[in-house]
Amino acid sequence: MLCFKRYITISGMLLVTLLVPISGKAQADDSKFEVGVQVSMLGNRSGILIPDSASLGGGGRLTYNFNRYLAIEGELNYFPEGGYDNLRTFQGQFGIKSGLKFNRFGLFGKIRPGFENIEYVFRVFCFSPAATCPFPFKENDTRFSLDVGGVFEFYPAKRITVRFDAGDTIVARQERIIFYNSVPPFFWPPTRRLSNTLQLSSGIGIRF
Repeated sequence: MLCFKRYITISGMLLVTLLVPISGKAQADDSKFEVGVQVSMLGNRSGILIPDSASLGGGGRLTYNFNRYLAIEGELNYFPEGGYDNLRTFQGQFGIKSGLKFNRFGLFGKIRPGFENIEYVFRVFCFSPAATCPFPFKENDTRFSLDVGGVFEFYPAKRITVRFDAGDTIVARQERIIFYNSVPPFFWPPTRRLSNTLQLSSGIGIRF
């Protein structure tokens, strides 16, 4: 909940800063490239065994516009930590954005395959003697991900884009089960399953 409030606050400040009076009618331009920065929030990861809260981070984006309706883009995000198991996530998504672009705003769909590199700490709790309890340890795993969702863009000036994303980040998540009551503890071989994670982003871009 705290990360969600921070995300809303940052997004609101960004929007208020950029919503300045604009004289005249916005005109279309032939700008092909766009660079941008964004803040992003990953929701709860229901597929992981140890519960965690939302993660707040951000990164950068590069877009190439073929025309007003079709673009390819790449985005990188870093999430320092989040939740019970101290997740650290580095994310890269690369794919297509397509939809309708008008003078002042645009509505698009996106599909972007990519990866997530995740490092998290297993906190170990057990009732056996301390000498037989494993110490907390880190796991580092790089997984395939797929970002599917929608994009709303607002154009307050000729070469400025204010962008809001909402999507489902699908990840082939690794799970590990630990039996604490056995001596020594027994580690079940890790398995993978697909999990769905809500991801919200807001940012600003410059076209050139």
